[in-house]
Amino acid sequence: MVSGIDFGRLIGKTDSSALSPEVRKYNERRFRQMSLFYGCALATFICSKVAYRGVISRRYLPNFYQHNHVPPSFSFYRDALSAVTHGSLLAVSTFSMIITGSLWYFDISNAREFSFKLRNLLGGEQILEIPNEGKGFKEAMSPIMNALEAKK
Repeated sequence: MVSGIDFGRLIGKTDSSALSPEVRKYNERRFRQMSLFYGCALATFICSKVAYRGVISRRYLPNFYQHNHVPPSFSFYRDALSAVTHGSLLAVSTFSMIITGSLWYFDISNAREFSFKLRNLLGGEQILEIPNEGKGFKEAMSPIMNALEAKK
């Protein structure tokens, strides 16, 4: 009996049962970020193909017996609506691909992590862990309110 090639082992993938729960959770998180990025990249590709076909379909190609100096009748409204639709599709899909790629690169999965990393990047308080984990709003804001009241 011939055994197959273990491609996972060739590319360095280990058995997931041997990994700790933290590593498994981290891998799932990174896989989710990657799949969001590739989904947005696929949407960008599809939108660019739709826009390309929309541009090509409006081209005027006369037949052998048609005049090429007489433009066919067309609608300015339809052409403008098509251009706005295709431009919006391309802009939104490209922007979503850029955003998800940046979030995947910087390992950010939600808004709380984004604000935490942005605060550290801009020279705010150097915090070692993400605040407000499991706390209510009043408990999280009490040190800030106490500091403001002390300055008065």
